[in-house]
Amino acid sequence: MITVVGIYIFIVLGFFAKKTFNEIDGKTLVLLSTYFLQPFLTLWGIMLIPLDYNLIISPVAYLAAVFFSLVFTFTLSLILKDKKERIIAALTPLIGNTGNLGIPLSYALFGDIGASIATIVNLANIFFIYSFGVFFFASGKYSFKDAFKKIVKIPVMWFGILALVLNISGVTFSKDIMKILQMGAFASIVVQLLIFGIYVAEIKTREISFKLGIITVFNKFIIFPAVSFFVLKLFHLNTLFFKAVMLEILTPLAVTNVNLSALFDLYPRKVAMLVIVTSVLFLGVVFLII
Repeated sequence: MITVVGIYIFIVLGFFAKKTFNEIDGKTLVLLSTYFLQPFLTLWGIMLIPLDYNLIISPVAYLAAVFFSLVFTFTLSLILKDKKERIIAALTPLIGNTGNLGIPLSYALFGDIGASIATIVNLANIFFIYSFGVFFFASGKYSFKDAFKKIVKIPVMWFGILALVLNISGVTFSKDIMKILQMGAFASIVVQLLIFGIYVAEIKTREISFKLGIITVFNKFIIFPAVSFFVLKLFHLNTLFFKAVMLEILTPLAVTNVNLSALFDLYPRKVAMLVIVTSVLFLGVVFLII
């Protein structure tokens, strides 16, 4: 319980830091985290423990849960008359905050193995976002070439592949190297939490559709977890891995949803509010889980 509260302390710090010093630039921290610190986190997370069946199959199970859930979230979203709102309600619940929030929280609850699971699941989530996700947001107007360029530019993907190759090959790092990676990983975790708090502080609008909010929240915390529960059971993950992947599934809407909605003119202010609403509700969900 205390560790979970600690996670939100750093988010609150980021929030009040931005409110107190408006000159704080969240984008600078995003660049620092994405291109310099997250590679440390990825290497450290994947190299913590040797890969086994459960660790390899976890991201596969996660993606299977996402695609099966999309069928149900899309069906429910048909209640909405606005096409743009239907896309928001169907897709955004499936793009969770597995990086900024999921990795720190999984590490806090499950230790080193939790960090490994969350890191590899986050890689799967990134692949989903910048491949199928962008196509869905753009309604077919976004080229595969442009989507592929986005993936190539993300250093986390390359370091993730490197770490997987090293781990599968049986390569291990010395304790001293792992300590260095851990320093970078912990720095990344704290910076990511601060970024989330800063981002929340920058949102000033209250614009949101009540029906859109209800359906999105229902898809996020009812449909997605329920479908995922049965899908994950088919993969026969052990209890700890099952809980860790389910935790990633329950994470609130990712900030990436706002970026994509702004890029494709899909009511970014409404999506921004949905990020805040699901983040607040997630706090209650976490305490219920514990």
